[in-house]
Amino acid sequence: MLDRLKRAASIPLAALILAYDALDAVFGPVVRPVIAALARLRPFQRIGAAIAALPPYGALAVFAVPFAIIEPFKALAVYWMAHHLASGLVALGAAHLGSIFICERIFHVAKPKLLTIGWFARGYGVVVVVRNRALAWARATAAWRAAKAIAVRVRAALRA
Repeated sequence: MLDRLKRAASIPLAALILAYDALDAVFGPVVRPVIAALARLRPFQRIGAAIAALPPYGALAVFAVPFAIIEPFKALAVYWMAHHLASGLVALGAAHLGSIFICERIFHVAKPKLLTIGWFARGYGVVVVVRNRALAWARATAAWRAAKAIAVRVRAALRA
């Protein structure tokens, strides 16, 4: 019974992780250089140092607040897309960019402290395992290979 429940719960979790990775693959190459440039600025270095100096649960609070605001907005944007495709896509893109600029950066700085919290480390480990399995499965499909080939051609065209 518990195995069936775990398997049933892993399907939507894997779908969410794959959707997140797909959005990250679209926005990441554009946004990461901007994040790296911002991270080199003194105010952001100070903020990063202050977050890194927090105790584990303080770092969790700093991470959880923007995460708790941005992540539900992504779900709302998906709902919105069902009624207004263009504005829903814009909202989803904005939410994902906010997640990358804020949550991902905070997580990067706070991760060593967060992983000292036992339940957080275990949960993070489960998410990583599910993500890796889902990605391995997706990458083995013909659809993934076709999409990858298209992405390579689009990147080459954009560089030219």
